[in-house]
Amino acid sequence: VPVYGAVHLNGMTGPGFLMGILWLIFTLLLVFTFTEPERSGLEEQRQKEAVMGIVTPTSSAVAGKSEFEMTHIDAPTEKSNSRNEPCISRLESQAFSEDSKNTDSFSNTRDASLWSQLKHVASNITLPVRISMFLLFSKMFTVESLISAASMVTKNRYHWAVQQVGSLGTIVGCLTIPISIFIGFLSQYREDRVLMFWLMIAASFGMSLLIDVTDLMSTDTDTYNEENMFAVGPHRYVAGYLIVFCSMQAFDGVVGSVLSKVIPTALATGTFNSGLLATLVGTFGRASGDVFISAFGYINLRQLLNLLIIPSFLLVVVDLAVIWLNYDILTA
Repeated sequence: VPVYGAVHLNGMTGPGFLMGILWLIFTLLLVFTFTEPERSGLEEQRQKEAVMGIVTPTSSAVAGKSEFEMTHIDAPTEKSNSRNEPCISRLESQAFSEDSKNTDSFSNTRDASLWSQLKHVASNITLPVRISMFLLFSKMFTVESLISAASMVTKNRYHWAVQQVGSLGTIVGCLTIPISIFIGFLSQYREDRVLMFWLMIAASFGMSLLIDVTDLMSTDTDTYNEENMFAVGPHRYVAGYLIVFCSMQAFDGVVGSVLSKVIPTALATGTFNSGLLATLVGTFGRASGDVFISAFGYINLRQLLNLLIIPSFLLVVVDLAVIWLNYDILTA
């Protein structure tokens, strides 16, 4: 190649070149074809939030009712409708007035300085949003620590070749879409918060399979205590690896669903919106996982598996506690 020199295309560099070409094509398409879409239902959601804010004293009574009961509330009889019509009209007029103020606020925010936009975002990040962001960070951190360290762990412990590591990565890649389809199907019958809780339990079980208790008692570097039945062998590693990945991949979709339901409409427009926040949190989680791997690899390569898995396991347990303690505010 002119100027650059020799280019070596093999099993190690090939994926990098392929992804570089694909990202270049994606960037060009984004630059020349992307336009900001109109958010359907955004105005209606703002009006709904304004009405909900006005009738807050009665919201607790309504919150405990089922969907069937709510249909009767939303569809009153002709008599009750005529009786409550003046009240509803006043609420709607107040809602529209509040909505116009919010719209002006949003437009001002888009034109404001960077610092003003940051303050606007910080003031609108509610507790459910913070919880969803933390869960998203935990998911990204855990998956990155597991997947990115797979080549190091399997090479040192089980003497795997590049082809074996690549086969495991291929299996994981092929599972991604079916997992998303399956969790989308389950979400029609179970609440998001229920799915989150049980997926975290599955992830914690997979993490427990990857904790090598024999390494905590003996440091036989040559064989990694392979003669001990409690040691993490290749079959147990693959089983735990797949369980953690599948549960965390499904968890990612559920967290995204929850975040879309609890995010305020104030974060639906402008540069610093919910999509950017989720991307920044996810990227920070991946970067933290990579730094985590590098740091513990320098500390003790022999104990790398436990050094990565035990903190990740504790983080998953914290996620379980957070979901349990805030179960009621994570809307279904």
